[in-house]
Amino acid sequence: MTEDSPDPAPLPLISQRYLLSVLIPFYRDPQGEVWLGRLWAHDLRAHLDYIADLTVLAPEMRIEAPGPDMVRVVVPPGRRLRFRPFGRAEGGMLRAAFALPGMALTAWRAVGAAEIVHSGVAGWPVPPGLVINPVAVLRRRPLVMVIESAFWRLPDPARAGRKARLRARLTESFARWSMRRARLGVYTSEAYRETLPVGPQGRALVLPASWISEEMMLSEAQMQAAWRAKSDVPRFLMASRLVAEKGIGLLLVALEQLEMRGVTLAVDVIGEGPMHTDLAGFAAQARHVRLGLLEPVEYGAPFMALLRGYHAVVVPTTGDEQPRILFDAFSQGVPVVATATTGNREVVRDGVNGRLVAPGAPEALAAALADLVGDAAALAAMAPAALETARAYTHATMHMRRAGALADLFGTGPAETADHERLS
Repeated sequence: MTEDSPDPAPLPLISQRYLLSVLIPFYRDPQGEVWLGRLWAHDLRAHLDYIADLTVLAPEMRIEAPGPDMVRVVVPPGRRLRFRPFGRAEGGMLRAAFALPGMALTAWRAVGAAEIVHSGVAGWPVPPGLVINPVAVLRRRPLVMVIESAFWRLPDPARAGRKARLRARLTESFARWSMRRARLGVYTSEAYRETLPVGPQGRALVLPASWISEEMMLSEAQMQAAWRAKSDVPRFLMASRLVAEKGIGLLLVALEQLEMRGVTLAVDVIGEGPMHTDLAGFAAQARHVRLGLLEPVEYGAPFMALLRGYHAVVVPTTGDEQPRILFDAFSQGVPVVATATTGNREVVRDGVNGRLVAPGAPEALAAALADLVGDAAALAAMAPAALETARAYTHATMHMRRAGALADLFGTGPAETADHERLS
């Protein structure tokens, strides 16, 4: 925001007691102080711009001292924030099963003390919503249900085991049951809204999840300067957890095909996960494809600086989620090469702000990369549209639209002034 820009209008204030169930743990030190990961703290702080009385129901982890990436949430005047332990951040199914009676009791009390309940449908090892959602229905509390991804869905059910297919069917059924009872269903993509619809009394809001801020986004002049600094030979980046669901296997097969064809290509991968070994094995023996494995960098300015050094970001997802890396790349004027999955298709326009390739087809990804490696101009031509797309998907815009929907449904009112309360 420039000095001449007007201050943003204040968000409508939700004064009802709001219960937020999340899978992300909070950390409590020996003095009883609560600490959060930096990104989660930033997002939670945004909730307090429009929710006056907020209780966070999440797994608790005890720590001796906060880590370097942990911060405390600054609670604004007139807001109340509590943290209540719920579920487990670690452990297997057996430990989670033993914890279910305690979770049910905690959910009954927490939902009873709330006036609005914000929940989800999935998680490991036991989805919190499996307990919270039925309790909210029984206690007649309005449900705000959020579908950020449907990771339980199997890209290729025929190749999955019986247990995986059973878990997917049960989770899908529970998701449908929960969404039909939601007062507000918030979806990160239109495809989720269509396949997991709210009931006749519910309202649906499609709200892509994004972490980018106005401060992160390049100006037009900065974008042009960044592109002038790039080499004439395109460089590609993939930033992701290194797991099969993110398309690591698909990328590897595509790179192997390019290697066999003798295509010279430079691609870096940044992330952590079990498939790092597979990538390292390919990198060690490849002669034509230069695959670099980068150490993780902090999200924010360091990560954005890394992104804008590349000509395109590769997003070979196999599921139907909408990866946040799309918006990160676009904020730096960097187009993407993405699989045409449902989540990606809603943001990426083929030939405009990126390239779309057939999902699950490594040969299509290989062909697109081979075409683009000799055509830096084509990628540069997509940069302005990529940057323009990002402007509509900031983190602030996401919260502003959610605040508006909550206010329309539940009304607004004055908030009672209170200090940050600890809840043991």
